[in-house]
Amino acid sequence: MAQQGIMVQSIERAIQILNCFNGSNQELTLNAIASELNLNKSTVHGILNTLKHYDMVEQDEERGKYRLGMHLLVLGNRLLDRLEIRTVASPVIQELSEQVGETVHLVILRGTDVVYIDKCTSSKSFQVFTAVGMSYPAYVTGVGKVLLADKSDDELCEIIPPVLNKVTEYSIGSREELLVKLAQVRKQGYAFDKDENEIGLSCVAAPIFDYSGKAVAAMSIAGPSARLDDKRMQELIGAVQNAAAEISRRLGYRP
Repeated sequence: MAQQGIMVQSIERAIQILNCFNGSNQELTLNAIASELNLNKSTVHGILNTLKHYDMVEQDEERGKYRLGMHLLVLGNRLLDRLEIRTVASPVIQELSEQVGETVHLVILRGTDVVYIDKCTSSKSFQVFTAVGMSYPAYVTGVGKVLLADKSDDELCEIIPPVLNKVTEYSIGSREELLVKLAQVRKQGYAFDKDENEIGLSCVAAPIFDYSGKAVAAMSIAGPSARLDDKRMQELIGAVQNAAAEISRRLGYRP
């Protein structure tokens, strides 16, 4: 068994308090919670006030009873959204990988980085050294560009620094250059990465939209640059766009 890490007592108690609320105990008094957890009422009261401040719990002022707060629903929906994308996308990216004989990635945007949340490698494809959980600067990847392109220039200017670190000699090196490239990506609906993140690796990417029309993820077809030359990349645009459109449709997107 792995050694248990450091536990923060106040956070542990807050979690225990939240776990007190269940199907048979949807509303509880301060006394009931303190008794259930064998904790001092003043300690429980302080934690409940903190949870109330962040809408993790709510209180009926007249009866004094507490119940779970709406912000927990917000957090739960964030998790469901992420899991739904992967669940919905999985069969589509598997089919696409076999169809084109290359590696297919599924990513989401976190700040100014992309995070890989799924990957399918065809038995015929060149080994691409990426793994679920890995992250890269968005501006050096095709998937990152299609996700950044969903933001306005004003939003981008707030989060993208004027000078960008060039990961390879082919990487975009400035915010100004990136904004020009993203304008093109918005217009065409796809993006390329040609040796920008890793020499010898190229990809073509397309965005995935949810029911509201927001780009919530992106997918790419990736492979060795020697095989994914300009002609082959052009041939793959339709395949990745059609697959992304199918995932978007399954997420409720209607253009």
